[in-house]
Amino acid sequence: MRFLGLFLAVAVLACAQDVAGDWHGWIDIKNDAPLRLALHIAPGAGLHATIDSVDEGGIGLPVDGLVISGATVRFEMNGVGAAYEGTVAEDGSRIKGSWRQDGGVWPLEWERGEDPASLTLPIDRQAAKKQGQICTQWLYSGDLSDLWTKLGPVLRQAFVSEAGLRKFRGKMLEQWGPEVRLISESVETTGVLQVYRRVANFARQEGDVEVRFAFDPRGAVATFHIGLEQQP
Repeated sequence: MRFLGLFLAVAVLACAQDVAGDWHGWIDIKNDAPLRLALHIAPGAGLHATIDSVDEGGIGLPVDGLVISGATVRFEMNGVGAAYEGTVAEDGSRIKGSWRQDGGVWPLEWERGEDPASLTLPIDRQAAKKQGQICTQWLYSGDLSDLWTKLGPVLRQAFVSEAGLRKFRGKMLEQWGPEVRLISESVETTGVLQVYRRVANFARQEGDVEVRFAFDPRGAVATFHIGLEQQP
């Protein structure tokens, strides 16, 4: 029994180490901008964490009762009457769960790493081109669950839900039809964004159509556009 107890203690410590570090996420607020949050889980045997409410200026807010059990992460914030429970993805890159506060429940998915808003270097141009091609393919083929996970908080707020993105795609196909010929691809750096630009012919449109995906420093889609190519 003593060895079993030691094994369980080591297993819990390993799980704690797996989620230690910095995480960022946001809560979609109806009729308002997303509320960005940062979660900092300290490494070591003692489970300790704090949260920053980025847009409200709250730094180092205490987390109470942090529990990591297998792939489940739970904690409370007694000072604001909030609680969170989520599941760590198999690759350790995300924690998907729900934030509860004042009788409300909001989806909250933490992504490992610093908030893209705090980063200043754009992603590699070749990486942006590859991601742009992948996102375009997802849009064309209707794999919108995959595309939805790549959207940043502002775009998610604009589309409201994956259903909103699907409705947008339906209107796009109705107006433009499918792509029939690729004319050009390029990547342009604009500040911290890498903008993938794709010009193509579509079945129901005489003029050239431009598709643009702008990727932030974390590789999320910050802006998205499809429309007639703008002539210089």
